Amino acid sequence: MVQEAMVRKLTLLMLLTQLAGCSWAPGLMLSADDFEQDDSVNQESMPVTLIPITPSLIEKQPRSLLTVPPVNNATNLTTGYEYKVGPQDVLNIIVWEHPELTIPTGGQRSAEQDGHRVSSKGTIFYPYVGVVLVTGKTTEEIRNELTEKLSKYIRKPQLDVRVVDFNSQKVQVAGAVEKPDSYPISDVPLALSDVVNAAGGNNKNADIQSVILTRNGVNKRYNLLDRYYRGDTSEDVLLQNGDVIYVPANTVHKVFVMGEVAKPAALPLVDGQLTLADVLAASGIDQNAADPERIFVLRRGEDLNKPYAYLLDASEPGALIMATAFQLQALDVVFVSTADITRWSRTLTQLLPTVQTLWTIDRITAD
Repeated sequence: MVQEAMVRKLTLLMLLTQLAGCSWAPGLMLSADDFEQDDSVNQESMPVTLIPITPSLIEKQPRSLLTVPPVNNATNLTTGYEYKVGPQDVLNIIVWEHPELTIPTGGQRSAEQDGHRVSSKGTIFYPYVGVVLVTGKTTEEIRNELTEKLSKYIRKPQLDVRVVDFNSQKVQVAGAVEKPDSYPISDVPLALSDVVNAAGGNNKNADIQSVILTRNGVNKRYNLLDRYYRGDTSEDVLLQNGDVIYVPANTVHKVFVMGEVAKPAALPLVDGQLTLADVLAASGIDQNAADPERIFVLRRGEDLNKPYAYLLDASEPGALIMATAFQLQALDVVFVSTADITRWSRTLTQLLPTVQTLWTIDRITAD
């Protein structure tokens, strides 16, 4: 009988040990020990490159886009721009002192009634002149041609030609914008940043760092952050008829918060900006479980197998000031480590049920 009791006891011990092992390793975990720097260990043997967050490191960081003054070498995109008339545009032509050649205008008249619509062949009909080809010409070129031809019938004619309805040239805007639609190209130069802004693409859900312009079947990415916040036109371009602009959703430019925080989350970069203090304030540090001396920012390095680990010791005076200046990058992972006492408490919580069960088995066996 004693031998059978011992066998049952050993069998239960083995089973409970296996179950306890499962409870001690419930899933993916990051341990602060993975980031501990031991002077006796070679830095290259560590799984990360540990970099303390210090004032000198903050100074070396690129400054915020919002604090950098505008660039001085910005180019003027509108230089030399002239609108070329196309089919379905409507022209308004005025011949001064000759009302019989001018279509009357009025407050209740539409643009089509106020002018001459360009035909699909690119022509208009004008009295005394006949059929005139206007497609591909500027309003000044059209005025000069009509002036020359009317001078045969009118002494020193004075003309004014302008486009009153722009229908021939359009661009398409789609994606994470508030107003996806077709937008006309007019005599006012239309830049990529202009149409994205007009469509409501400069919002927190849109990725304005990766705007895609499709022209003649070729895709090209543009980063409009510098255009909006620094006046740098190097990443801007004038649009042409048939261009398609796609503004992707801001799903890539995020940082991830985990560990001893109240709300683990994936937070988007707002206007390309997000500080460590922003993330900690949004997620909230668990005051009872977190170790303020071990707040890490994991960032992908040149070697994917060895990321950078930036360490913030929030127990030091002024550490939170440094956190407000530490700029995060897309796909950074902020990890708030567990305090030593919390790890011990959790170990006891997982261990005690097993120990108590063993005590119960021992008592039953003794009885």
